[in-house]
Formats: sequence, structure tokens, C-alpha cells
Amino acid sequence: MTKYEILLATDGSECAHKAEIAAMKISKSYNIRMAAIYVAVARKDSEREELIAHGEEVLKRVVETGENMGVDIHKILVGVSIQRMPVKGARAEIIAHSILEAAGKYGVHTIVMASEGETERDPDLGSVAQAVVRKAKCTVLVAR
Repeated sequence: MTKYEILLATDGSECAHKAEIAAMKISKSYNIRMAAIYVAVARKDSEREELIAHGEEVLKRVVETGENMGVDIHKILVGVSIQRMPVKGARAEIIAHSILEAAGKYGVHTIVMASEGETERDPDLGSVAQAVVRKAKCTVLVAR
């Protein structure tokens, strides 16, 4: 299995774009391997399929930007269906778990992500970023 030193977690938001650029600059500077992950979590299969389509577009744009910067980026798209959200914040925990699982699977050295996502309302640190920072066994770089 391929090892990636950098794992970029993105949702396509404006804040995530800053993380994307930071991850690509680090990868290029150190000539290291990079992957980008998008996690689609929804209650209904139809909603999940829409999010997966959005994720494909986001990852396609990230790969194209990387190519323009001279960085090869592997895409990881994860789709999760849950019939009901058991508790508030479960979606963020599922996304964080998926990111951390990929980081472990691919032997990632550093996770790069935005401080907040497109659905966050907390200006300090979003719920996904908090969960990843709390539970990661590797370095986490949070872009603002």
C-alpha cells in the first residue's frame, strides 16, 4: 500500500481552499506524497449520492490545482450513510473518524485541514477539526 506523508481533508469550502494550498506547498517544498480526502455523510442514500458527486467535483478541482503546482495528489472519497443521527455532533465525529482511519491506513505523517468547514458556525475551531486534533496520532496542521 502506498504511504502518503500529507493527508488533506477538504470539503470544498473557502476556508478549506487555504488548507489545500498549504498542503500542496508543503508537498512540493519537501517533494513528498500527498492524498486528499472528502467525506460525504448523509441520512438518506439519495442525499449521500449528491454529496459524493459534490466530493468528486471538489477532489477533481484539488487534483487540477495540484497539477498546476506540480504536485501529484491521490483522491480518497468516502461515503457514509446513517439512518439517524444518534446525538448532536455525530456527523462531525463520523467525518473525523473517516479522516483518522485514512491517516492510519496510509501511514500519514501530517493531516492538513481547515479550522472550519462549510457548515460551521464556531469562528474558533470547527467540530471536525476539534475531533481530529483531539484524536490524531500524527501531526495536524490547521489552516485559518
